Amino acid sequence: MGFFNKFAVTFEESRQFLKRSLEEYIMFSSEAKQLTLTKKMVLLLCQQAESRVEQLKSLEPHSEEGLIATIEYNKIQVKLHFTPEKITLNKDCIEGELRLLNPPQFETEAIVYRHLIAGWTRFLGGKFPNGTLPKEVRIENNKVYYTLPRNQLQLLDSLFPNLENGSALMTKLQQGELTIETSVALSWNNFKLQNLLQLLNLK
Repeated sequence: MGFFNKFAVTFEESRQFLKRSLEEYIMFSSEAKQLTLTKKMVLLLCQQAESRVEQLKSLEPHSEEGLIATIEYNKIQVKLHFTPEKITLNKDCIEGELRLLNPPQFETEAIVYRHLIAGWTRFLGGKFPNGTLPKEVRIENNKVYYTLPRNQLQLLDSLFPNLENGSALMTKLQQGELTIETSVALSWNNFKLQNLLQLLNLK
């Protein structure tokens, strides 16, 4: 067997090994235009988010739909129950859309903050006053819209490197599994397997 044939065989064996390592985290059929991140993968991503975002105290899948996030800011804990619905990939940024499944819940031990929260809920109906949210975040009724730099979600670039700018991914998170629908058929050859393993700290 010549050098190039040996190299090709070794490369293919390496890809097969990487694929087997990822199969318990990612599922799809070869013709499908949707990909599912398993519960194991979603839990791993939640743990990574907790370790990287200071105010995020916990993030976990809800037993039926969406995620539960607990955020702490200025001694106030906010519990959010939401589900991701859409991600649009642009050249330099990612635009996302979440849907709140329940109104935010606020908890604090400080009496003065309790009075403020009660007043905020009663007089503003739980709506955020203008200027209190980061400019990258917008809330309309039960929808949350956000914008992130493209390089902050490297997972998407590893999963969908061939999608054109402006492509939309429709997402649904039920019973701990995240399903992503795309406009193109998917195969293992489309993914940056090495990048995925590094991002997930599986290597």
